[in-house]
Amino acid sequence: MKRDRAIRPFLVLAILLMAHSGVNAQLLDTSDVHLFKPVEVSILQAEDITTLGHDTIELDTQLNLFYNYYPAYDRSFPMLDQGQEATPILPLNSSLVREVNLNLGTNHMAPYFYDNTIHVYQTPRPFTSLTYSQGPLEFINVGVTHAQQISKRLSFGLDYRRIKNQNRYYSNLQNLSSVRMGNLFNSKFYTNYYTANRKYELVASYVWNKSKNAETGGVSNDTVFNTLSGRQKENNIPARYTNAFNTHAQNNFKLTQYFRPGGKSTDSTLDMSLAQFRNQFFITTQFRSERVEFEDGNPDSLNYGYSLQAFRDSIHLRTLSNELGYTVKLDPVTVSASAIHSYNKVYLNGIVDFLNNIYLQAKAKVKIKGFSINGKGKLGVLGYNLGDYSIDGEAAFQINSFALKAHVLSQLVEPNFLEQQMYSPAVVWNNTFQKISVNRLGGEAKITIGNHHLNGRASVETIGNLVYYTNEREIAQTSGLTTLLQIHADYAFASKYFGAHTTVILQQSSNQTVLPRPTTAATGNIYTRFRLFQKNLGIELGARTFWYSSFNSPTYTPYTRQWHTTDQRFEMTAPINPYVMAKVKSFFFGLEMFHVQQGWATDAYYSAPHFPLMPRSLRLNFRWDLSN
Repeated sequence: MKRDRAIRPFLVLAILLMAHSGVNAQLLDTSDVHLFKPVEVSILQAEDITTLGHDTIELDTQLNLFYNYYPAYDRSFPMLDQGQEATPILPLNSSLVREVNLNLGTNHMAPYFYDNTIHVYQTPRPFTSLTYSQGPLEFINVGVTHAQQISKRLSFGLDYRRIKNQNRYYSNLQNLSSVRMGNLFNSKFYTNYYTANRKYELVASYVWNKSKNAETGGVSNDTVFNTLSGRQKENNIPARYTNAFNTHAQNNFKLTQYFRPGGKSTDSTLDMSLAQFRNQFFITTQFRSERVEFEDGNPDSLNYGYSLQAFRDSIHLRTLSNELGYTVKLDPVTVSASAIHSYNKVYLNGIVDFLNNIYLQAKAKVKIKGFSINGKGKLGVLGYNLGDYSIDGEAAFQINSFALKAHVLSQLVEPNFLEQQMYSPAVVWNNTFQKISVNRLGGEAKITIGNHHLNGRASVETIGNLVYYTNEREIAQTSGLTTLLQIHADYAFASKYFGAHTTVILQQSSNQTVLPRPTTAATGNIYTRFRLFQKNLGIELGARTFWYSSFNSPTYTPYTRQWHTTDQRFEMTAPINPYVMAKVKSFFFGLEMFHVQQGWATDAYYSAPHFPLMPRSLRLNFRWDLSN
């Protein structure tokens, strides 16, 4: 906490300085004297550099759902959450595909945490995007993205996000102020440098994620809860966590160096493109740290089944890995192969494990005009993941506005570390689960016809020996195959004055006991656009909603950090969210009324069992894209 307070003044000062430098040119002056030209920012994935790829993705700086201050709605819907931003989330349409690696398996904050993907920003002028959202009960969301080409061969970028929100269902409790706040920090830095002839290049990144959530246990009845006051509210909660917190922190430093023989550069001509090289060696060094903690300063025996003294679970994974690889390009085929050594140290409540892993990895790419094939495979040859493998392939074809993809995957992976071992005062197990197999086959088709955009994808996935968390707050493994069928349809229409976007997701799980999924989910967004004040002010008015069908919903257990299956039927309430957005050059402003119909028919609205959906609230949202 002291560290957070120390950083805050410097962040505010940096934002003010950047805002002052761009205010006159970009916002206030709308005359023709100073013509505004949006800066073009593109992103090159560092993973593509490993295969000598040089295709970039344009960074979207347009008016495009920027008001969606809750990123989980974009990346994880349908989902279960605790009705507040930066709380544990369970995506309900995600794949069961796993990573061939030693992982703890605590993924309840994954939709919020930045991943370890390295981006290389490419921009002719420094670019900064500031976002700010504010709502009732001290909700604040601050985001900063900055990209800068320091020199022709040196680029730098950062992403920063801070979410702070008050848990409204403890806001009136006396002497429990420490339980009221949820916090999330994300910081991600990137840098890229190469020599004049690009025969040497390095890409470095550092990622820091941290969240701290007060555990409440939810409420039994929201209507009753709102009629109570003070300590009486504790009589309406299914689990009495009066001094319980969950902390999850990640640190990851990654450095990749490329050494390229050959090339076309001479003493008189410098070619700095990747296209000039036919092969390269690369070395990647990575240090990863992950820590999860759960503390309960006043345990209630009703939560755990027996009496406990105040306790803290502490689980810490440290990993140091080195990868040595070689890439060769023989048009139209590019092949990359590498060997990875990973040294892992796991601290689990006084028990320490040391594990050495060795993996072999290969990637291949074929690209012929509008047709491409991408494949990758990984094999564990020593250590915790001995015998694990993953083979993943995708074929894509595009002609004009029509695109078609096919995807196949097969893998066999050891369960996550905490699925095999767990030692804490609240729960203990020591399992010898079998490896988990996942086989997936899918396809996708896209087409654009005028103002109409259609996207459809389907997949079938079989999971053998699925590990799941049971209603008794224990863990189990199925003995057979579980099948998950998914169909996703997406339609968007955009004209000069009107637009609409809708998605429909159909799912079928062969075993709703171990893999519960809603069979139907849908989202809808409809809006109108127009311009005012000599077309300098763009306005967008609309409303959106989202819904999924009832199913036997899992419930979150704080001291395992997992969603456990139940036989409790859960029906979601679909909120209606009207919004307005405005844009002046690179400045965006928005208002959204979340769950506007709250209380019209019933007060029984929940986002997960015992956790009410966020009630009616007005959110203000700003975004300012600055360029020098």
